[in-house]
Amino acid sequence: MIRSVYYKSLLLPLAVLLVALTGCTSGSVPIGDEDEARRIAESYYALLQNGELAKAVELYKPEQRGHWAMFLQNQAKELGPMTKYSFKSNTVNTVFSGKFYIFQVSTRYGDQAADEIVTLFLHVEEQNIHLVSHKVNLSRSKITPTPAN
Repeated sequence: MIRSVYYKSLLLPLAVLLVALTGCTSGSVPIGDEDEARRIAESYYALLQNGELAKAVELYKPEQRGHWAMFLQNQAKELGPMTKYSFKSNTVNTVFSGKFYIFQVSTRYGDQAADEIVTLFLHVEEQNIHLVSHKVNLSRSKITPTPAN
């Protein structure tokens, strides 16, 4: 009798925990979509580097494109053309409504270095990953060229 009560008191919380964890890995968000998010982020930066801002804006949701078109045009005016970019790190954050893919990117605009964060989102009820934000943090000092030996 004591053994039965002990097992019930141990198994019930364990069963509840397993059910809760199973709910966290809902089948509505595709597995392996991190590669697709990375491909989209890389495509975005390639378009920015090539000056194809109109094509880059198409990676945002239609209702947000006007805002991001102005943002990218202002950045291009202020900083000039992007000359280099490299991905430093990425994070995936699962929330009830989907997944955020956050990429940290080092960029260079002429002699000005910047650290950027670009965020993509996949809603659980959608099939496509879209860009949702882009933040540019300029370095405090301009890059000084290294002397050639």
